[in-house]
Amino acid sequence: MREKIRLDEIRCERCVDRLTGELAPIEGLSEARVEMGTSSIIVEYEDDSADEFALALKKGGFRVIERRPLEPGAFH
Repeated sequence: MREKIRLDEIRCERCVDRLTGELAPIEGLSEARVEMGTSSIIVEYEDDSADEFALALKKGGFRVIERRPLEPGAFH
């Protein structure tokens, strides 16, 4: 699954580091690109990793504002 997720708390490089640190251990995650200017991340992960991915965001203190599916390989 590939999607763009807007979060409420990406304001600085420390937030980016915290977010990437929470996502790094997820085995099914193949992409995680942070867009600090829009407080969003573009992620691609295996469908069976969805629960682990959601838990990592919550554990990191991030609240999801909006989720939007993306086509594979699309840049948005």
